[in-house]
Amino acid sequence: MLIFISRELNADSSFFHILPKDQVQVIGESLVAFDGVPFTELPEIDWCFFSSRNAVKFFFQGLKAAGLQVPSGLKWGVLGEGTAKSLKEQGYVADFAGNGEPQSVGDAFGIIAAGQHVLFPRAAQSRESIQKILIGLVTIVDLVVYTNAPRTDFELPIADVLVFTSPLNAQAYFTRYPLVKGQKVVSIGHSTAQALRNLGCVEISTAPTPSEEVLAEICKTQLAL
Repeated sequence: MLIFISRELNADSSFFHILPKDQVQVIGESLVAFDGVPFTELPEIDWCFFSSRNAVKFFFQGLKAAGLQVPSGLKWGVLGEGTAKSLKEQGYVADFAGNGEPQSVGDAFGIIAAGQHVLFPRAAQSRESIQKILIGLVTIVDLVVYTNAPRTDFELPIADVLVFTSPLNAQAYFTRYPLVKGQKVVSIGHSTAQALRNLGCVEISTAPTPSEEVLAEICKTQLAL
């Protein structure tokens, strides 16, 4: 059986530990192209909030390229578990970590950071879900640190289960391939699920929390393993 997930997977990914290797092959490949956007300064801020692992990656990449230092006393906020892990890999522990669901995360963070200046490193094409929730509660400081666009230069075999980790990945896949009868479709969250519905997918399994472990467990159930 074959599973496709729209992100590169580390060797320690749950997809390689939860799913039986003798029964399942996993292909992990992002269908989105990313490019860093340089920046030259940081304003005065109290918090830095990341909504994705790529925001973490390109923020610290941009800091290094610009020769900038992390401001003293800066506090860190992240949307979910995966982003917290990426931040930790950069040497910092999140002062606020959400559960990955934008509405509840925005509500909780708005209480903690009320009245403070919060930097949001983001993609140029970001939906800015958290920022919209926090309007009027915090001072939003915007910083575009990368661009993302659907790829067209990929070839994939027909998989039994398709796992999509963002709306853009879903768009890239279905621009190139139709949904095949019998294929299972799994979404990392509600915004991706909505994008899949807009693309014509009807039956979608949506992860209650956006982690690879949960996604792998859903795949295991879908394949009755």
